[in-house]
Amino acid sequence: MVSKALWTIPLAEVPRNMAIHQYIIKTTNFRDQVKKFTNFDSANYRKAKLQFNFENLKQSTIEGIDRFGLYQFQYGNASLSNDSAYLSSSLTCNPNAYDKISSNPHLATLGSTTLKWNSASLYDDNENIFYRNSYYDTFAFCERTPFANHNHVKSFLNSFSRTLIRSRVSSIISNKEESTKFGFGWHNDELVFINLRINIPIQTSPNYVIQIIKNEKDDELDIDEFSLEPGFAYVYDTSKNHRALCKKIDSTDRVHMICGVSPWFDFDQKNQCWVSNEFYGEVHPFEMFSKGLISPLILQ
Repeated sequence: MVSKALWTIPLAEVPRNMAIHQYIIKTTNFRDQVKKFTNFDSANYRKAKLQFNFENLKQSTIEGIDRFGLYQFQYGNASLSNDSAYLSSSLTCNPNAYDKISSNPHLATLGSTTLKWNSASLYDDNENIFYRNSYYDTFAFCERTPFANHNHVKSFLNSFSRTLIRSRVSSIISNKEESTKFGFGWHNDELVFINLRINIPIQTSPNYVIQIIKNEKDDELDIDEFSLEPGFAYVYDTSKNHRALCKKIDSTDRVHMICGVSPWFDFDQKNQCWVSNEFYGEVHPFEMFSKGLISPLILQ
């Protein structure tokens, strides 16, 4: 497969007042390529088997939590809550971020000093301009943290053919009523054509589910709900409002690995540029996931 239009985006060309992915959208035919998939069936979710020793991945992930810690999301200098039911540790970071909340790289994707309350999901480039090396500069979060380089976590992530961007390990802490409430955790993320988030359950129970709002009309919500099984990886349309929640209080912490990848542009570390790959405008990111084009260790 040969890309119809090969785009090369040197980092040196990206202006300071624009995130990398916004510059790509502005200077390429990206929008036209996305429009090709307007009628693509992205309903509910896709599931693929991990072709990797799951027990090794689980052991290394739990070890990583013990070694590198889990942290609360922060808006400015304020944590999401004093005793949050949702904690995370970053797998990628941006050492050049001007608004990072800590020198600890494992907090890199968990807020910023300039982030306003409830604004973490504002990724719509039509309405917002996001600065280079800000919290919203998704493609800048491509350096791996010590957690990402820990034992079997490293081996698994090294299998990825596409560039790893904003990623983390997250946990819903057990025995917390907060995680069962209807207002818990709703958010949306970037378009899957920018950041395809691969959700991998490491430790869970049937009480934990994903909910996605398909449609919202008047006071009625049309919600998809599904549970995730260890040993598999999942993708779904995270640009829609969605959340993880606990159906009823559970005694087991829910631990998931969320691997964000850039499906259509790969980072050239040597030449410090982003380059469109052969799947750009040709293969939907969900199909790339199913066919092992994100990682040969994730295959439907």
